[in-house]
Amino acid sequence: MNLIKQPLVVALVATTLPMASLAETDSASKMVLKTDQDTAAVERKINALDDATREKLEEARQVLARAEQLALYNKQMEAIIASQEEEMASLDAQIDGINETEQGILPLMQLMLSQLEADIDKGIPFLANERAVRTSKLEAALSRADITVSEKFRRVLEALQIEVDYGRTIERYRENEEGTAYDHLRIGNVALYRRSLDGSEAWIWLDGQWQALSKEQAEPLSIASRVADKSVAPQLITLPLPAQGAAN
Repeated sequence: MNLIKQPLVVALVATTLPMASLAETDSASKMVLKTDQDTAAVERKINALDDATREKLEEARQVLARAEQLALYNKQMEAIIASQEEEMASLDAQIDGINETEQGILPLMQLMLSQLEADIDKGIPFLANERAVRTSKLEAALSRADITVSEKFRRVLEALQIEVDYGRTIERYRENEEGTAYDHLRIGNVALYRRSLDGSEAWIWLDGQWQALSKEQAEPLSIASRVADKSVAPQLITLPLPAQGAAN
């Protein structure tokens, strides 16, 4: 009998041991599950913290980027403002210089015009109306406030250049004198001739008046007039000329 009971006891013990292990296993599983849950919760908190941290970091980066842009903008504006201040200072200096220049150049231009008028008055009286109108307009321009100093100076130089050009050209033109039309021939600014339209009479300006030319003296005027018109080629022509200083 003892032989039969002993294995039963052993069997009972054997069946009891697995029951305890199952309980412990269940308890361990629950602990592992709880630990996993706690770990997941912690990870979620960490992830949440990480997301917030990343957002804060991104915000900080954006703020820094804006700060850098603002600093660069301020630096550029400082350079622009400095440049503008330098330009304004330069303009002020130029304005002061212009005022000083005007004080010197306006009387100079008036002197140049006066000299021009004097030269016209004492020279041979060619294109008298045209030149009188030109100097009259120039004198009026010098008194106008709406014309810049540079433009006034340009006009004075232009008038002087025209007079200079007269000295190296010849010209034929028609002009009325005391109601009578005459053909005029200008040789530079040293000699002036006139002829009746039919060519029967001719004169030279001499000693401040018209003096008649003989037929022989007047004969070359015809070909000289054609040269002035550029209807014939330039050629050597002998003309009566006033003595130096005698044309006035």
